[in-house]
Amino acid sequence: MKRQFKLSLTAFAIAQCLSLASAQAQETVQEQQATTTNNAQKVKPKDTDKQQNIEVLTVQGFGATLQRSLQNKKLADSTVEVISVDDIGQLPDVTITDALARLPGIAAERDRGNASTISIRGLGERLNLATMNGREIVSGEPSRSVRFEQFPAELINSVEVYKSPLASNIEGGIAGLVNMNFVNPLDKDKRQVNVSGHVMDYPMADDIPTADSKGYRTSFSYVDPIADNFGVAFGVAYQDQPSIQRDVTSWSYNKQTAEQGDVNGDGITEAAPWGAQTATKGGTNKRLGAMTVLQWLPTDRLQLKYDLFYSKFDIKEREDQMWFDGWGNWTGSNNWNYQNASNPTQIVTKPDGSEQIVAGGMLWGGSHTANNSTWFQKNELISTGLNAEWQGNDWTIVADVGYSEASIKSKWANISSWYWNADADANGMDYSWDATGEKLAIGTAYDIGNTADYGLNYLQVDNDRILKDDMINARLDFSRMVEWGIIDKVSFGGRWADREKDNDVVSWQQAVANGSASVDASTYSLGSGYNVPVMYTINNWSEVVDSAFGGIDSRNDHAKTTSDYLDNWNVQETNKALYVMFDLRGELGRIPYTGNIGVRYVRTNSTSSGFDQVVDTDSVVPVSYDHDYDEILPALNLRFSVTEDSQVRLGLSRAMSRPPLVEMRSGLQLNKSSTVNTASSGNPNLNPFIANQADLGYEYYFAEDAAFTVQLFFKDLKTHIGESTSTITVDGEQYQLNAPVNGNGGQIRGFEVLYQQAFSMLPEPFDGLGVYANYSYTNSNVKEFQPVDNPLPLAGLSKNVGNLTLWYYKAGVDAKVSYNYRSEYTRVGSWDPTEIYTIGSEATVDASISYQLTDNFKVMLQGQNLTNEASTSYFDNDPSRPRGYVEWGRRYLLGFQFNM
Repeated sequence: MKRQFKLSLTAFAIAQCLSLASAQAQETVQEQQATTTNNAQKVKPKDTDKQQNIEVLTVQGFGATLQRSLQNKKLADSTVEVISVDDIGQLPDVTITDALARLPGIAAERDRGNASTISIRGLGERLNLATMNGREIVSGEPSRSVRFEQFPAELINSVEVYKSPLASNIEGGIAGLVNMNFVNPLDKDKRQVNVSGHVMDYPMADDIPTADSKGYRTSFSYVDPIADNFGVAFGVAYQDQPSIQRDVTSWSYNKQTAEQGDVNGDGITEAAPWGAQTATKGGTNKRLGAMTVLQWLPTDRLQLKYDLFYSKFDIKEREDQMWFDGWGNWTGSNNWNYQNASNPTQIVTKPDGSEQIVAGGMLWGGSHTANNSTWFQKNELISTGLNAEWQGNDWTIVADVGYSEASIKSKWANISSWYWNADADANGMDYSWDATGEKLAIGTAYDIGNTADYGLNYLQVDNDRILKDDMINARLDFSRMVEWGIIDKVSFGGRWADREKDNDVVSWQQAVANGSASVDASTYSLGSGYNVPVMYTINNWSEVVDSAFGGIDSRNDHAKTTSDYLDNWNVQETNKALYVMFDLRGELGRIPYTGNIGVRYVRTNSTSSGFDQVVDTDSVVPVSYDHDYDEILPALNLRFSVTEDSQVRLGLSRAMSRPPLVEMRSGLQLNKSSTVNTASSGNPNLNPFIANQADLGYEYYFAEDAAFTVQLFFKDLKTHIGESTSTITVDGEQYQLNAPVNGNGGQIRGFEVLYQQAFSMLPEPFDGLGVYANYSYTNSNVKEFQPVDNPLPLAGLSKNVGNLTLWYYKAGVDAKVSYNYRSEYTRVGSWDPTEIYTIGSEATVDASISYQLTDNFKVMLQGQNLTNEASTSYFDNDPSRPRGYVEWGRRYLLGFQFNM
């Protein structure tokens, strides 16, 4: 039968994974001979196994995922974390990011309340690489960052996070490589069908008139080995999730003395924020994900596999914002306004002797506007490819070709209004603000009242953006078993990839076309705990846009401004790589080991195109820059089987991460309107991040579902990329240039601890308990290049990251509660890399419980962010300069799952 190819490949893979000495081989046999526990049920062996009298153990529930993942981690020949499920649709998570955030050393960053991008071992999203079925995928972000919330957990079969690289793996992830896999249909013995559905509830929506508290998600998957040589898998997941947010945010502080005033007259100028805003969001976040896999064995030696993944986000959010401006305290302007306000100014002296305004009132110097907007955004991602594997008597050849495309279309349409009847004291309108509390507060020294008596000003359409990113890639790999001493396999091959990212932006304003348009407006409170003025909302926002402004213009109706041209850019990149790798097996003393050693050569060519501004004009000129670099990346991974239950890992490597594409753009912008001539741009001549790194780990597996592991890691970052300030001369005049540069790196060191165990030895009913816990500590002397006098730590680095998950499975009840902690870290803006600030520590609690009503049907309840953990942030590496306080609220999901 043609199934021989599958069986021979499986045997070959097992031989590689289980290439241990006799003690380890004996352990593997013991793992196959299952012991009956309360967390398992016996399954009779297939007819082909009748003569062996072996009972196969099937562990169920969340513990089953942990056990399979642990065994894959144990047998891997590099430092890797694994998420492995037996059937798709079994993970108790909304997106794959939720599952990733439970792994040792991995922390997630939230966006719209969802776990989105990840940090690995303290290194942020810019130093990660994402692949799907072994192929690099592109991103709808302007950098290279991948938002993992676009991948439904229902469609992913397994995930590997490679923390120590292999020479055969794609380069690009100093922090790690995250590879997501779909199911192979021919790995299944029978057809599998899975259907699930959930309803969502967001209680915080009750406080926001533009928000809806209800949502839902559903999924369907079908896996069928139709014949011995042909199988198909198909899955689709859809989610209509409420998008809810409320926040208070201050704007950046005036850092230059020339922009500061001296309110108290002591001869020392005071720093102050430029202004602040209160805001809410209410809308929908619709996500569609679909995947298809076709697997065919046309001959005993040839396998063909085609896979396709498609994801689409459709986001529409109504936003109400109140802007409070003019707090900047610049010389000769706002001093009088601060000094004569009814609320006295509060000033603190910092340890360095500088002064800062932390609260106060303003007389006439400030301004405020109501901004009622809608954010429109559509994201699409497609990743597809064809893989051919041929197995000869000696050689195995794998050819793979793939295509990946991502796009984002977005715009922000805002109705900006001003008030006519604001109450004022005898001296005029009086504002107060206070930045001393945990929640940035804007005081209530004025009252706008409960009427909507304000004038429509204009419709601002910002960032009408079309961003596209596409890549074609191909690879060819050769391997064969050999008997060259300690070398038992040789592999070599090459990869080629061609990538292009294009950013096209237009912004414009529309004047009021019909001043008598009817506006249905109302006010509401931001919520308890917020000492801020009431919010204004336009209840008939869409009707006002149509009647007052004639609708939202087409982007084609407006010519690009100078600012638009400077924000438009294109980067093309071609990557070529060659590698050779040897699999190793031998003994050091009497300790058996397996592993691999290899080297990868990489060459990159890029072309960056865009526009630069002409001095003293609003005109621009097209520019184009070429750049290239190459790197040699060696890698060694060894696994020593110290005892039957324990092993030691060693990894030595050199790794690289390419510069974020948005930072490789052109676009020199000149500004002579401030007290100092300033300029900003990208840097088309950036070289990659480079790091030499070492890993050392000890792993003790004291049961098939229990382990204690410790991993030490060290990274010597040879070069770092960050925003830096320098001086340039253009047409004889000096400008202070802010641009990304290659600068000094430094060292990153830390450790990870994992403890995992099912307590099946306990008496009933406690024998269904289990624990999964990990903690990681990371320290580094690598700094960002801003602020110059007090630089922030390396982006994405949280010193302390931990997860504690308690789970229970018995008699059809599958429950877990997870606590995730991440200490404060630096964030570098994805769309604007000059936006650098600190996000405070976060601790979130999630829980889920399900009950298996029948063999095929179960019901489940999930709760996420049960403590309503907010996201806090501050500027300038200084906690006394608060940036924001953001809440997304709790969410609950009630659902079912049916399989057959």
